[in-house]
Amino acid sequence: MGQRGKLSLVVRVVTTLGVIILVTGCGNTTLTSTARLARSASQGTEAYVANFGYDDQPGTTITALDLASRRVTRSAATGSLPSALAATPSGRLLLVTDQGDDNVAVLDTATDAVLAHIPTGVEPDAVAVAPDGLLALVANVDDDTVTPVDLTTLRALPPISVGARPDAVAIAPDGTTALVADLEGDAVTPVDLATMTAGPPIAVGQEPDAVAIAPDGTTALVADFGSDSVTPIDLDTMRAGPPVGVGTGPTALAVAATGPGGAPTAWVASGTALVPLDLTSLTAGPPVDVGHLAEAVAIASDGTTAWVADQDATVTPVDLATGTDGPPIDVGGRPSAIVIPPPRH
Repeated sequence: MGQRGKLSLVVRVVTTLGVIILVTGCGNTTLTSTARLARSASQGTEAYVANFGYDDQPGTTITALDLASRRVTRSAATGSLPSALAATPSGRLLLVTDQGDDNVAVLDTATDAVLAHIPTGVEPDAVAVAPDGLLALVANVDDDTVTPVDLTTLRALPPISVGARPDAVAIAPDGTTALVADLEGDAVTPVDLATMTAGPPIAVGQEPDAVAIAPDGTTALVADFGSDSVTPIDLDTMRAGPPVGVGTGPTALAVAATGPGGAPTAWVASGTALVPLDLTSLTAGPPVDVGHLAEAVAIASDGTTAWVADQDATVTPVDLATGTDGPPIDVGGRPSAIVIPPPRH
């Protein structure tokens, strides 16, 4: 995310938001921009990219990317230094942490309208949504807290103290526990979501900056930027296992149901590569070169393509079956996060 400072760094194409598109069929029909957005959101065919920018040139927007045409369709203003993204399970809401404004923006994915700016702690840098879509957790990197957000009322709840400089958060599939990566604590703090209390920290590698949880809820994976490794955590015992080397400075994790060996796989953004990590054997496979310094990664719903947000203002699609890259797509700013919302329902 932005605070680490590792670098200073559908269907139809329209040129401006709000243009009216003409669709030719049996007679002429007009489709407004709002209707177009609602249709693409309902199909789950878009990715959103946070344009974080730089401290001296802060970004203020997120960019929508059509995954079929591989074109940027539009941008939407959210606030200063948008650093992280999360979508609700229904695909209806998109949460954007605005690090420069100390809040989280809530967008309607059908219209890109900002429904609320919800105050959080200082420099929110990560967000996760519970499986029931009723709660979000925001990690505040500069005051060592996480802020729960009630998504039914769009209001913040009392903050929870965690470790030093929390900059990543994930919620278990059963919705009972969250894990918060403490960048300067070299640890992960578990949070009981029933009581909203933090448990004892779990020691991991150096500078943990991303966390993901396996689909079956048994294992968490922590990307240790300073140790060039991923640390597994057994969620039944809350104990860390031996770290797995994945290359230089891992910055992000995304989990796919199947990978090269047919097992559930985490794809780790590490330097200029994507590294597959088999969740059954906890072994890393051959890296896939993406040609750019990777900051974030999202996996398409069908598991065929990874979309890698690069620190040079592009997004690179990677065919996971062949390990080949498509042409990078210019999205502007310095991307800090990417998310593919589920189909809107």
